[in-house]
Amino acid sequence: MALRRARPGDAPGVRALVEQLGYTPDPRGFTETFTQVIRHPEAAVFILAESVRIVGYLAVSHRPQIRLGGRLAVIDELAIDPAYARRGLGSHLLAQALELARGLGCKRIEVSMPRAREPVALDFYRGHGFVEVDSALFRLV
Repeated sequence: MALRRARPGDAPGVRALVEQLGYTPDPRGFTETFTQVIRHPEAAVFILAESVRIVGYLAVSHRPQIRLGGRLAVIDELAIDPAYARRGLGSHLLAQALELARGLGCKRIEVSMPRAREPVALDFYRGHGFVEVDSALFRLV
């Protein structure tokens, strides 16, 4: 299993994982956005691949935040192919993102997810030291 930074050619494999999460992205728009994200100076996408098959990915972004007086990192997305679940791959990807965030001197690392998400996903983050905070997420669509 290889862990590496994403490349533009990884878009189809990552899109397949996104579709497994229940999203239906437009292939062309997805590829363009994927390429923008992996080239963005305040973002990183890590890939886990078995040979040429992408079996997991994690996207993290970081930026300065005034109220923190420093940088904030956000785990934007994490997906593992269900056929590879429960092998520690998510932990491996998360460790890479945490190492990046700490290396950048981030004062806080956050992740947000729907409360309806599987308890396994919630327990995953709790098991890695994340704590649920009392805050509200608002969205304008």
